[in-house]
Amino acid sequence: MDVVRDAHDARVHRTVGGLPVRFRVDDETFLAGSGQASRDQLHLHLQLGRLQLLRGFDQLLCLEGLHGVEHLPHQIETVRKALRRFRGRVLLADEVGLGKTIEACLLLREYLLRGLAQRILILVPNPLVAQWRDELEGKFGLDFTIPPRTATSVQPAFWQRTDRVLVSTSFARSGERPAAIAAAPWDIVIVDEAHHCKNPRTKLWQLVNSLQRRFMFLLTATPVQNNLIELYNLLTLLEPGHLRTEKEFKRQFVTRGNPRDPRNRQRLRELLGEVMIRNTRSLVQIDLPPRYAQTIVAVPQPAERQLHEGVSGLLRRCAPGTDPPSPARPAPAEEDPGAPAGLSRLQVRSILAALGSHPAAVVHALESLAQADPDAARLQQLAGQITHSAKDERLLELLRDGQDHKMLVFVHALSTLHRLQQLLTQAGIRFTTFSGEQSRSAKDAAVESLRSDVPVMLCTDSGGEGHNLQFADTLVNYDLPWNPMRIEQRIGRIHRYGQTRDVFIFNLCTENSLESRILGLLSDKIRMFELVVGEIGSILGNLEEGEEFESVVLQMWMAARDERQLDQAFTSLGDTLLDAQAQYLKSKELDDALFGEDFE
Repeated sequence: MDVVRDAHDARVHRTVGGLPVRFRVDDETFLAGSGQASRDQLHLHLQLGRLQLLRGFDQLLCLEGLHGVEHLPHQIETVRKALRRFRGRVLLADEVGLGKTIEACLLLREYLLRGLAQRILILVPNPLVAQWRDELEGKFGLDFTIPPRTATSVQPAFWQRTDRVLVSTSFARSGERPAAIAAAPWDIVIVDEAHHCKNPRTKLWQLVNSLQRRFMFLLTATPVQNNLIELYNLLTLLEPGHLRTEKEFKRQFVTRGNPRDPRNRQRLRELLGEVMIRNTRSLVQIDLPPRYAQTIVAVPQPAERQLHEGVSGLLRRCAPGTDPPSPARPAPAEEDPGAPAGLSRLQVRSILAALGSHPAAVVHALESLAQADPDAARLQQLAGQITHSAKDERLLELLRDGQDHKMLVFVHALSTLHRLQQLLTQAGIRFTTFSGEQSRSAKDAAVESLRSDVPVMLCTDSGGEGHNLQFADTLVNYDLPWNPMRIEQRIGRIHRYGQTRDVFIFNLCTENSLESRILGLLSDKIRMFELVVGEIGSILGNLEEGEEFESVVLQMWMAARDERQLDQAFTSLGDTLLDAQAQYLKSKELDDALFGEDFE
């Protein structure tokens, strides 16, 4: 073992599970180590200290070195329970919004730090892959590999040599991948939205059941969706035999003729308590103040309307239409029907997103295309001439009316951020900025400035991450991410544990834009802004066959020949989301009836 002494604080550094750990040793030990004690003796002393540290789980190692993770008591207690009582095989069934993902990541980090695990497989629905990647990397300092969409992911060697893999359930269960994944040994398997493993005849259940794993964390807010047999199938994956055979389970716990009605409910709860942890909002006493959302539609001036129509027309002329895909089953991401000649899907998406943000962002997005296409060059020039957009004016109205509030203004594109900096400076509105361009100290200073004296902070999507922003109470989405999970993450910056005031959310969009359609879908169809933080993930997770939401939106836009077809596609997507929401609410109702508020 390589031992390094820190001369300033008398700590010894080593690595456990690929993560840095520091052991503090008293001065006497170091004096002995530097004098009479040999290197071997120092090594033995450190090993003894480590064994004493690891002997119990009263002191958690995973809580140090986190970024932007609040130490909530119910989450810490969940980690301790999972370590002590469940020994690495547990169903985490907290109600939505209480942090099952955080609990699973804390558990994972604890096992890594203690050297109890090295090879990790995380299976999540496709819409949640980006959120998991961001949480693992940004908050816990854990890098995971997302398998490539190539032949490499079919080879057993890829899964055997890659220690940390994050993969969507739809990707993992398709083709020859299940056999390749099952051939590799895993220390920990994590399955998010695990209620999708409710049927042993499905490929997903069979994949999870075939995995070689020492420890397993199953995550779901709704362990029961349709009937009690689904719960039996789920827990059989976790602890085979715990509920005995299916026949015996039915005889003891299922009412004949009504598989949704449990018999011997107390005994069933006792058995579930041996493999399952469930926190409720009432139990942990988290009661957030209300939040209110309003969509503000900005009517563009003629030049801006011309820009929107021109850029949309340019992309449509380059992209011959195809039949719109079903929102529940869009074309696979690797296919590229209707992509403009010379443009990738990513470039099309970037131009469309810029169009929904600000003319300044369009100037940047059209840069490469303008070099080869005269129409694009003309549109780029037009975008550069628009100094004030319709959304600019509505933003200034909001900021002037909200001077008694602390406000976050979120933008996606850096070019939009820079334009808004100029806009607010010219308007005499005091502000600070938080973006990925800044150093950590500059970000800290920006947050402190917002807290102390300025009323507005301009933020990119990294805005405020890792900082306590509950002192702010107003959020403005100047432009809108196509992914609802990103929108929810923005809201979660201020509508979170510790917030004491009502929260106000303003969504800006340009009339008849793609973003206005997305907002209408989310706010009118499924009333997203009234949901508990976390519920949108559960709803999107029910789109089992779907791509990520933004991929669905892009695919629909590229397939639509005109605005009428695009409206039809959004209507169909709205119906699909309503079905997914109904499925979630149905399972939540059954879950509440089975477990109630007092499950422990």
